[in-house]
Amino acid sequence: MRALEGIRVVELATYVAAPSGGRVLADWGAEVIKVESPKMDIWRSYGKTFAGPASDQENPVFDVPNANKKNICMDLKDPEAMAAFHRLLATADVFITNNRPKPLKRMGLDYESLKAKYPRLVCGYVTGFGEEGPDADAPGFDTVAYWAKSGFMADMRIDGPGSYPIYAPGGVGDNSCGTMMAGGIAAALFAREKTGRGDKVSVSLFGLATWVMSLMNTTVQPPFSYKYPKTRFEGRPITIPYQCADGEWIMINIMEWERYRDAFFAALDIPEVGDDPRFHTAAELGKLENREPLVKILEEAFRKYPSDVIDQRLTQADVVHSRLAHFRDAVVSEQAKANHYVEHITCPSGQDYWLARPCVQLAEGGLPPYELAHALGQDTRDILSGLGYAPEEIDGLVEKGAVKAK
Repeated sequence: MRALEGIRVVELATYVAAPSGGRVLADWGAEVIKVESPKMDIWRSYGKTFAGPASDQENPVFDVPNANKKNICMDLKDPEAMAAFHRLLATADVFITNNRPKPLKRMGLDYESLKAKYPRLVCGYVTGFGEEGPDADAPGFDTVAYWAKSGFMADMRIDGPGSYPIYAPGGVGDNSCGTMMAGGIAAALFAREKTGRGDKVSVSLFGLATWVMSLMNTTVQPPFSYKYPKTRFEGRPITIPYQCADGEWIMINIMEWERYRDAFFAALDIPEVGDDPRFHTAAELGKLENREPLVKILEEAFRKYPSDVIDQRLTQADVVHSRLAHFRDAVVSEQAKANHYVEHITCPSGQDYWLARPCVQLAEGGLPPYELAHALGQDTRDILSGLGYAPEEIDGLVEKGAVKAK
């Protein structure tokens, strides 16, 4: 039995942040019902943005945050559809949404309204910037609310001729935010077992970024006043990447310098460097005037061998390191496969993919299934039937456009 079996989640959400939270809950055993409008979750079409497929037969970009869910299509602007939606909510343990506060209030789906009707309901709200303050009603995707507003894009940029901020990678803040929300929902469900009352779980992309990047936003304050970014010769020589003979890079991170120093230099065929008083202790190595000389020595040493040779040598020396993997490498790595961080999936089109799955695993429940996202309205009839609607009533709702069914 998986941990959340018997828990019903109603998800009224689009894009990635909130749906990824629903995906985590589904993997933990909850029955997650995704509610989409007839216009559909726009994320269904985003595979095309990446020059890939986006159809019911093949849609991996949509599948990752929406696997293991049922799907009902309802036009909540229609009073009968909204009545059916509330009938569904009455059977739910959890409600998840990323709609902004004002529209939710107009629809009567804000926390205070739902708490009055369904006191045991746990409500999860995802916003861009939080529910209070001047940005409470502002729209926000992770590129803006997570990467830009957190300070990362400005302070990790190294200025130079023609330089510019990185192209912010999408989905990173979203998936992290959804996973955080799933943990909060699980905590609220645990508390409900003791109190009998539901709760409000709120998380924002900006709030998550502030937490995730707490080391940086703490150390820039007095008395630290640490400066970001660090140029190559300002960083510690033993915690930066080096390019190898084949053009690939290896990242090292040696925290206990005196313990690993000799083995590290031996692995690079420069044992004599360990006797240099500038590099012999962590204290000396930390001095700014000693950093550039060692970086240049290590750059030359790394460039003598291809990355696989240095990778093997550093592994034998027990030095913490990693090749700078490409996205295409990481997803098919033996480490990812062995730990079930990815799953081999064949789409109805016949195309194969390795798709990521939530990495929080509960041993007693076993490995969750990986059922690809359902088509728009695929489960509408079954869900409405389970709520007590007769076949002819469902047909009537379909005919008037209140719901859509396969």
